Amino acid sequence: MERLSAVPGVRTLVAAAPAPAPTAGASVLSVPLDTMRTHPEALLTECFGPASLVVEYEHEADLAPLIEQLEGQLTATIHAEDDEAARLAVLADLLSDRVGRLVWNGWPTGVAVTWAMHHGGPYPATTAPQHTAVGATAIRRFLRPVCHQSAPQDRLPPALRDRNVLGISRRIDGRVTTEDVRAA
Repeated sequence: MERLSAVPGVRTLVAAAPAPAPTAGASVLSVPLDTMRTHPEALLTECFGPASLVVEYEHEADLAPLIEQLEGQLTATIHAEDDEAARLAVLADLLSDRVGRLVWNGWPTGVAVTWAMHHGGPYPATTAPQHTAVGATAIRRFLRPVCHQSAPQDRLPPALRDRNVLGISRRIDGRVTTEDVRAA
């Protein structure tokens, strides 16, 4: 917040109230589009935490060149009325190329462990854009597959043995089952 608020032309609309660790208060800053253009290194760098930077502009056409300067981000948000969505389609498409989650009329907090949740994005927001940091499949981001080819049963992890002693769901020949592996 200190780095952002130190840029000439940036205004603090809502200052974070002091909060006990590990929580943090939310802040909202605003900046004219011209300031974004003259200080991209300071203002286009992703900022983690409860902070939003509102860009003030007069003409939507001026936003496309700015969006094209963005590196990969976790999220971007468009606040607009329902009847403005079609008009903002080009900007939404540009943002979709640069973020893992495009939020309409909401805040990018509220990630959840659900099948539909994705919270990643193109590099440098994440180094594994095909995976998510939250949601039901998030564990895949941190796994490294290992194949145990022709290994004796007693050398395999219990979850990989033919006999399903753990009673877990496994994919065998493309089918999810809890059955034991049977010789073909």
